Amino acid sequence: MQNRNSHLSDEELLLLADGELASRLAVQAREHLTACWECRTRMADLEGAIADFIHVHRASLDPQLPSAAGPRALLKARLASQAMTLRHSPWHGIFEPMRSKRQWAYVCAALLLAALGAWLGLRLRRQAVRLASAQLRLLPNRAFTPGAALAIQRQDVCEAEDNDPSWMVPSSVQQQALREYGVAPSQAREYQLDYLIPPALGGTSDIRNLWPEPYSETVWNARAKDALENRLRQLVCGGKLDLPSAQRDIAADWISAYKRYFHRNSPMPTG
Repeated sequence: MQNRNSHLSDEELLLLADGELASRLAVQAREHLTACWECRTRMADLEGAIADFIHVHRASLDPQLPSAAGPRALLKARLASQAMTLRHSPWHGIFEPMRSKRQWAYVCAALLLAALGAWLGLRLRRQAVRLASAQLRLLPNRAFTPGAALAIQRQDVCEAEDNDPSWMVPSSVQQQALREYGVAPSQAREYQLDYLIPPALGGTSDIRNLWPEPYSETVWNARAKDALENRLRQLVCGGKLDLPSAQRDIAADWISAYKRYFHRNSPMPTG
């Protein structure tokens, strides 16, 4: 568990969503969710990410799979044909064992198709859970990092230089942020302590606006977030987006904001 153990951890939410949390712990987790809106919000985000993943992959995978309706209809037709043919045949008694074997072959084929569909569905859900788990690591925990910004106007943002001021975050604040996210001192170099709402959009160095972003991520990384920050600032200063909306969107879910403002499901390649 993380320091603020009044909330469910990301791992517990994932296990609960996947039905792998022990029965007693699952009951406790569900009881907690009924009373904790923050954890319910994180759970809803997680389930939404899983649902989106499954929807996208089924849309691309299903056309490549043979329809189950065809084999079922063929199985029924063949069984009916075999039954009708043998019922009126003088060799009915002789060929009865063979008929049973054929029926079993058809039944086994149908069961195999059903098992294959169930296996593919389970595999798809496992992939979705793994993706959601990775995305949770890339998004700050809203219980720890809801975002914090100065009470400034659009003019203040747009008249400032087009880069983040080099604010120095005190070492004590850095250590506290790492502890909240369960990052050991020996792992600190694997993360960048990032601003959720960037200073270029009025974000502050308050601990509520800081979270450790992993360096190891190769897709939704700091470069992608920097591109989003630049895009939002351009929209704000161009009068196409109000500053509170830009701050709210990047604080709520910066990956979803990237997809919306760039009209892409993955980051643009960087040279």
